[in-house]
Amino acid sequence: MKPEARRHARKKARGARAAVRFRRRRKTAEMSVPTACALSRQGQQESPRGKAMRGDSRESEEDEEQAEPPRQDGEAAAGNTWCERDSLPQLATTKLDGKEEEKQEREHFRRIINAFRYYGINMHERVTRAERQFRTLPTLQQKLLPQFLPHLDKIRKCVDHNQAILQSIVNDCTQMFENREYDGDGNGKITPASTFDMDKLKSTLKQFVRDWSETGKPERDSCYQPIINEIVKNFPKDR
Repeated sequence: MKPEARRHARKKARGARAAVRFRRRRKTAEMSVPTACALSRQGQQESPRGKAMRGDSRESEEDEEQAEPPRQDGEAAAGNTWCERDSLPQLATTKLDGKEEEKQEREHFRRIINAFRYYGINMHERVTRAERQFRTLPTLQQKLLPQFLPHLDKIRKCVDHNQAILQSIVNDCTQMFENREYDGDGNGKITPASTFDMDKLKSTLKQFVRDWSETGKPERDSCYQPIINEIVKNFPKDR
């Protein structure tokens, strides 16, 4: 083979090997860190026989050594491969993200517990404000609504009852979930909750009424009974 043709063949072989290495590194980048590192070490420990079967020449090996500088002594013992070095910042970032996520989860949980405890204060303020506005009306207009003030008294009693239920939930809030314990006993300082949290809490109370009370039975029947009927129809007990 002529020298020019030999050089062209070597150049083509080096390009093919570079493409293989690129695809391998791209694939390992999508894998987990231990798997990628294992594949990297496996590629570095390729036998001389495998290199001979590829037809590597001395010139191509020298080119690869120039492209990739040799590792320092002790790097192999420390397992300091390219993928392990690159993965360290990723592992540190993942660990920090996990801590930040746990911190946000704790803050969210405390905010919800605070909303549970703030419910009574918030609702009594609203009832008192409604009563105060009603009393600013002229006497003639107040007489047109003789049941308004007694109705507000009933609402106050319902608020107290709802708050008692919510407080019974809060009493065991530190061990509410089996896989997580939260600091505090749910008896700390109460701070005003956001409108969003209070709306969510009122929606939760409405779901309690719908799913568990006698008052919510008509809504339960309209929501759940058609689904139950279809299940019984398509999956009878005698099957």
